Amino acid sequence: MFKLFTIAEATRLLPVIEGHVATLQGASRDAEKLKQRLAVIDKQPNAGRTAGRIESQNLMQELSFVASCAFDAKAELDRLGVELTDLAGGAVAIPASVAGEGVALTWARGQDEITHYRRLTGDADPHPLPSDVRVQQA
Repeated sequence: MFKLFTIAEATRLLPVIEGHVATLQGASRDAEKLKQRLAVIDKQPNAGRTAGRIESQNLMQELSFVASCAFDAKAELDRLGVELTDLAGGAVAIPASVAGEGVALTWARGQDEITHYRRLTGDADPHPLPSDVRVQQA
């Protein structure tokens, strides 16, 4: 189901969105570190020994847990109808309507409020929200 958010609804949802994006960013960092550690273990001469296999199995279990957390966070964003557009920057697109036009509100972690949107008609450049629309956020 596709939902269009009002500016006020999207603004109230930002803490929830931020939490899920933070989880995804943390999981991405953790997964990269775990993969690097696995690569080091696999290159060690004792990788075939019991200690190396156990450490490798433990890292694989951690990686599986991290992937599960990331999957759950992404599923929640999908359920909300929010699109993750840039994992590294923590940017999302929130479907909304501005002046009767279907748009995507744009927001990224670290921003205090939603200030821009992009049109869905192929114009990918962000546009500032009109001042009368921004007042609705309060």
